[in-house]
Amino acid sequence: MMATHLFILFSLSSSLLPLAFATSSPGVHGPSKHDGDIASICSHTDYVSLCFNAAHTYGHACAVIDAASLLDMHIHMARDHTQTVKGLASHLAANPSISRSVKQALGICIKLYGDALDDLVKGSDAVKARDEGTANSMLSGVISYYSTCDDAFTEIPASNPLSKQDGTLMNIVSNALALAHLILSIGP
Repeated sequence: MMATHLFILFSLSSSLLPLAFATSSPGVHGPSKHDGDIASICSHTDYVSLCFNAAHTYGHACAVIDAASLLDMHIHMARDHTQTVKGLASHLAANPSISRSVKQALGICIKLYGDALDDLVKGSDAVKARDEGTANSMLSGVISYYSTCDDAFTEIPASNPLSKQDGTLMNIVSNALALAHLILSIGP
């Protein structure tokens, strides 16, 4: 039982380590020569430090850092974190000591995380196709999936062990929405 709790604690904290490390050490993971451009673009998002984190964690492979590449980085970050949280939810749901209602709520979250992964791709594809309505709909839907996961626990009532991760995921996708709007508002 203690090993399970330690695994969960490690999983929760390690999934957030890239966020903390990149935020506290700008330029370590990404191309620091682009920091001025990144700051200018990230200023259009609600979570500027998270935007910098995406650039510094995922930007190492980009020759050019622009709004489109930052959007791709946010989508990549959201997919990575969603897959991690989905795995954690599956692990928690397999624990025999968890109540039936919590297992059901976790099952809802697992399905919603799968839907989020699909719609992140659809939203990114819509931006590339310059379809602002679909991009907005898909990315807004992804945010609602994370929120609905939280709601599944509110209805029980029980605390959501994934609440912090859901909040971070909502912030990442909120930034992606802002970047998609920026890209689509400046024209081809």
